Amino acid sequence: MRVLFCCANLSGSGHYRCVYPARALRRRGHEADWQLGVTLDPRTFEPTDLSYDVYVIQMAQYKGMLALLKRLSALGKVGLVEVDDHVRATPFYNPAFRSFRGRGGKARAVEECARAADGVTVSTPELAEIFTPLNPNTFPLPNCIDLEDPVWNPEADKEEGRVKVGWAGSPTHLDDFRPLVPVLEALCRRYPQVKVAVGGPEEVYALLANIPEDQKEYLPPVPFELYPKMLARFDIGLVPLLDNAFNRCKSDLKGLEYSALGIPFLASPLPAYRRLVEEGKNGFLCSHRREWFGRLSLLVEKEELRRRMGEMAKEFVERRMSNHYAPLWEGIIEALLLRRRLLSSVEAASSSG
Repeated sequence: MRVLFCCANLSGSGHYRCVYPARALRRRGHEADWQLGVTLDPRTFEPTDLSYDVYVIQMAQYKGMLALLKRLSALGKVGLVEVDDHVRATPFYNPAFRSFRGRGGKARAVEECARAADGVTVSTPELAEIFTPLNPNTFPLPNCIDLEDPVWNPEADKEEGRVKVGWAGSPTHLDDFRPLVPVLEALCRRYPQVKVAVGGPEEVYALLANIPEDQKEYLPPVPFELYPKMLARFDIGLVPLLDNAFNRCKSDLKGLEYSALGIPFLASPLPAYRRLVEEGKNGFLCSHRREWFGRLSLLVEKEELRRRMGEMAKEFVERRMSNHYAPLWEGIIEALLLRRRLLSSVEAASSSG
């Protein structure tokens, strides 16, 4: 079969939800490609390239995408929508709040596209529960990392004599990170060897104003190809998340990224991380400040524990490689393709009769 993944971006989510599945399908003998966005004929709303059997559209959120899905159906092609966020629950502090939940917001367009698609793929069971009422052909497909991608084998760039506690992400997580700031301030006061590193948004780094300059580090945003190398600077990874409807549907991606690099991590106990973390083996779950401080102190003090937990985390993520989930993508796409062909045959027979 021929599959085209139309990525919403070529940064993090575009790789995990499009590029890596496409590469895994290629390794199974299929013709799978990816591109940024989808180019449409403005008169017909058909893709300019009609040679594919299946079109996977990441975050379809525009009226043009709805017209495209309807046109694909008429042409006997499969239109599959890929969603990895509960956009209807976008919190007010998220920069995308107005875009998705304001008047005429994109959340409605995402839902309309989900209804019109042959199927919907999502990143968590919680998200599947949200989208199944819109489209019964909704499939939870976990995020995976393609460890065959050389970017996940960066050279170690550790700072001698330091224990680097790190976080990296987007500005959407500013309020998720904020409650952790007093913990990090206390950690730096107790342990002079600790350095807190923030990768990405300057506004998150600005929250560390009370931490001494020599105990903090700002890492500017980098393209995806350099992102694992940036994370590899960390000795301990952080995944703080507020407990709300949006975050409860989030995946365990950040923990997987740390794990792929052999970095033990601490996370808030939301559903995806309850499934990922084996307490004290590949990470820790922390519900309140005392737990964050206690678990961080333990990892700062015990280098051998950090090493052992990092090794176990890496072993775990090796079981979540994209190759292992490729048969699921393959089976779902093939089933939807067969269903579309049967529907097209029935419609043709009905019209001729």
